Amino acid sequence: MREACGLSRGDGKNAFLRWIARTRPVRLQLIVLFLLSTAVAPAARADTFAAGTRAYAAQNYVLSGEIFARLAEHGDPRAQTYLGVMYLRGQGVPQNFDAAAFWLHLASETGLPEAQYFLGLMYDKGQGVAQDFVVAHAWLNLAVAHAEPRVRNRWVLIRNAVASKMSEAQLAEARRLAYTWRPEPPVAFEGRPDPPR
Repeated sequence: MREACGLSRGDGKNAFLRWIARTRPVRLQLIVLFLLSTAVAPAARADTFAAGTRAYAAQNYVLSGEIFARLAEHGDPRAQTYLGVMYLRGQGVPQNFDAAAFWLHLASETGLPEAQYFLGLMYDKGQGVAQDFVVAHAWLNLAVAHAEPRVRNRWVLIRNAVASKMSEAQLAEARRLAYTWRPEPPVAFEGRPDPPR
């Protein structure tokens, strides 16, 4: 083992210093390569996500669907939300409530308020999931709690409309679910069975 590291020649200290000097460029290259690979991947995903949002804003739903599908499969909750909403509305992909619920549920579990809002609507209407006002209210309550000010008032109205369909016991259960909920890390699908389309 010492021979493989070059430590068998001469005294240990000098041989070790020669080994450090000989391998420094390789180790430095590996460190730089590692740092670049970890820095470039998120930046590339951010650029790709921005391209998807530009395509969506330009109503090029087919292109944005392709972009968001790739990112969603790699675990990007923002892309999962966009893709879920696109399946919900049939924009650039065939309308598919099951696929919409799948993607929105993954993104909701990470704590994304927009995904939680749309998933709550789906539970309220029974689209792609069994109709369940308790679960709908819980997701909508979580969404409202973290909503941006520009949408909060509208989301409160929707949450309260769902609450008007519920008993006090159901409201208590929905509030308990929202209070005890904790976000999960994003889920990627590399090497897993295909997600619904």
